[in-house]
Amino acid sequence: MIDPAGEAPHNEIPATWRDLTGELRVVWLRVPAAPTWKSTVDTVLSRHRDSRTVLDVVSSGPLAADVVDLVNQHEDLVRSVLLVDPEVDPTEPFVRVIARTNDDDHTQAPLPLGHPDVVAGVLKALDDLR
Repeated sequence: MIDPAGEAPHNEIPATWRDLTGELRVVWLRVPAAPTWKSTVDTVLSRHRDSRTVLDVVSSGPLAADVVDLVNQHEDLVRSVLLVDPEVDPTEPFVRVIARTNDDDHTQAPLPLGHPDVVAGVLKALDDLR
């Protein structure tokens, strides 16, 4: 999860995701707290180069294009990029838009990644990818 808003009480993953950590490995990166987030994501992805781990990346809004560009450098490692309210319409085959709340109005903040609709969208997308 690459969270452009970075809002979370007590620096934990949102409560909507906590119950799922038993079946999914969730890594949450709050961009406001990590100004070198691209380097951090690059490092995390590179660490999985020799593993058989299936990686899916979730992000939203203004970071969508940057996240897709970064994943393009690791497309052999990442199965999908799941986006919420992207400010661009990506055309890469591994990208799915899982939630849209502001189809044409990019002045509105994207739906938070901890929102129940986002959780449901991610789970549906992951199920479809299996």
